[in-house]
Amino acid sequence: MFSSRIIRASIVPEHIPDGPDRIENARRVLAHDGAVVVGGLHAESDAIGFATELLGDRLVRVGRQFRADMTTSRREAGLVDAQPVDSRGRKRSFGSPEERMTAHNDGFAFGDHAPDHLFLWCSRPAMPSGGDSFLIDAAALVDLLRDEPRVPGLADFCWNTAIDHSEPNFPLPDPAPIARRTPSGRVQVRFHPYLASCPGAPPGHETMIGVWRAAVDHVRDNGPMFRAEAGEMLCIDNFRVLHGRDGYTDPDRAMSSIWAWTTDALAVPREALDIVAPDLAALHR
Repeated sequence: MFSSRIIRASIVPEHIPDGPDRIENARRVLAHDGAVVVGGLHAESDAIGFATELLGDRLVRVGRQFRADMTTSRREAGLVDAQPVDSRGRKRSFGSPEERMTAHNDGFAFGDHAPDHLFLWCSRPAMPSGGDSFLIDAAALVDLLRDEPRVPGLADFCWNTAIDHSEPNFPLPDPAPIARRTPSGRVQVRFHPYLASCPGAPPGHETMIGVWRAAVDHVRDNGPMFRAEAGEMLCIDNFRVLHGRDGYTDPDRAMSSIWAWTTDALAVPREALDIVAPDLAALHR
C-alpha cells in the first residue's frame, strides 16, 4: 500500500557529546529533529536535572511518570487486563514486554493534558540484546503521505477531520483531528491503538483511521531501530514524535519515563497522572 519513501519519517536521533555547549546543542537538535540523545546521566536525578536545564524558563512541571521494567510492566498489565470491554467492544491492553510496542505519544489517555516533552532515561539496557527503540516523526509522516497515490486524501483527513482520541472506558470530552497546530504554533500529530471515529460518523472515517494505523505500523516495522545504553536519555518532542521499543526478555532492563510540561503545553495537570486508571474527571474539576 505504501512506498518505501515514507520510511524517511523514521528518526535515528543525534547523540550530543558532553561539553560546554551540550545544552545549547541539544536544544537546537531537539527543535529541528524532534528528538536527541544525551549520555553521562548516571542517576535518575541527573536525568531530571538535565531535562530541567534543557527546557529552561519554559518549564512548568517535570517528574518521573513511571519506571519501565519487567516487574512493573507485568503488574500494570495485569491491572489493565482486568478492566472490562467498553460499549464499542474495545479493550485496553498494555501488552507484554516480549512484544514490539505500538508507536504512540505518551499520555495519550489524557488528551490535552498530555506532556509536550518526554524523556526516556536508560539505567540498564536489555542484555545481551532486545528492547531497541524506534522513533517516528509523525508530522513528517503526514506530509509524506500527501504524495502517496494509493492513499489519496489521508493527509487532509488527518488535518481536517475530528476523531475520538479516547481510550476504552475513559472518554475524552472533545474530538479533535489527528494533526493540528497548537496555540503556541507547534504541530501535534497523535497516534495510539484506540483511535476511533466519532459516534455517527460515516464509515469512511474508520477506514481512514485504519489506513493511518497501517502507515504508522509500516514505518515502525521497516525503519531503523537504535539502542539506548546505560546513562543515556532520549529527549523527545512528545507532540510531534511517536516512540516505542522492540520486545525484550531481560528481567533487569530498566528505563524511567519522565514527563514534562512547558508553557507550550495545552494543559498542565495539577497532580500526578495515573496511566492504569486515568481519572479524567479530576483533570477538569
